[in-house]
Amino acid sequence: MTTIQLQPADARLAALAVVYHLGRPGSELDAATLQPHEAGLGPLQPVIEGQLGLAVTTLDVTPYQLSRLGEALHGTVNELKQYELSEGRSVVPGFAAAFARLFPDHAGEEGGALDLASLGVMLRRRLDTAVREAAAQVEAARAAEAERAAAENAAERKGRSLWRRLFRRRSR
Repeated sequence: MTTIQLQPADARLAALAVVYHLGRPGSELDAATLQPHEAGLGPLQPVIEGQLGLAVTTLDVTPYQLSRLGEALHGTVNELKQYELSEGRSVVPGFAAAFARLFPDHAGEEGGALDLASLGVMLRRRLDTAVREAAAQVEAARAAEAERAAAENAAERKGRSLWRRLFRRRSR
C-alpha cells in the first residue's frame, strides 16, 4: 500500500478522474477473467468523496490503484479539453454532472475546463514517480504470475508426457 495526500483541489481532480475512469466501459473488468473486480478505482471513489471537505485527503492505495489513477488523470485531462471544445458536453456518463458538482466555480466559466486540465497535468506530474513505481510493481507481479503459470503448464505437460510414454509401453 502507498499513502498519498492530496490538497482539496487535487482531491477534487482525483475524484473527477475516478468518475472518468468508472464511466468508461470495461474499466473495472479483470483482464484475465473479464469479470468485475474490486482491485480497481471503484472502492476508492467513496473514500475520496468522503474526504473532500477536509484540508488534506489521505488515500491508501495499492500499486494497481495508483497506476490506474495515473492513467485516469491522463484521460481526464484529455476529457476536460474535449469538454471545453464541445461546450460542456461529454460522452463519459456522469462526467458533466461530476464536473459541475466538484468544480462549481469553473462549470459556468469559459475556459474553466481548460484551467482544470492544466491543474490535472500538474497533479499527474507530482504523482509521476509514485505512479511509475506502482506501474513497475504491477508489471513485475504480472510477469511473476505469467512465469508461475508457465512453470505449472510445463509441469503439467511433462506429467502428461510421462503417462503417455507409460501407456504406449504397456499397449505394445
